[in-house]
Amino acid sequence: MPDFLPEPYAAYGSNLWHDQMRRRCPKAEVAGQAVLQGWRLVLRKFALIERVPGAACPVGLWRVTAGDMEALDRYEGPFTYVRSRITLPDGSVAVTYKEIRHRPGPPAAEYVQRLRDGYRDFGFDMAVLDAAIAESGFSGAAPPRP
Repeated sequence: MPDFLPEPYAAYGSNLWHDQMRRRCPKAEVAGQAVLQGWRLVLRKFALIERVPGAACPVGLWRVTAGDMEALDRYEGPFTYVRSRITLPDGSVAVTYKEIRHRPGPPAAEYVQRLRDGYRDFGFDMAVLDAAIAESGFSGAAPPRP
């Protein structure tokens, strides 16, 4: 049995997609889900969450090992996202990543599909994701090349 860390990892973007997490963190296991009140999903080039009163954002919770977190650190940073702790609705704490480098969007079609797959894997209502996609300027096609 893997030696899981005491705090789960809270995913809100493409790491919701089970296939991606199996490749990145083979020992990770789904631990549940939560809805973060006062947080909103935002899509630019990639996903991020930001504090917005009255908003709500679902997160998938993963049991992870120290090795899993090291792998996530490589995928998520170190110059784009920083590891952070966030309080869950039940008062417990989870680890997540917060964007530290602004990368304008819109997201690529392939990335949007990974988000949709993750929302489906966790059984989340697509309304939150659909709203973030609509606000991102995503048109369903790849953006023009510079």
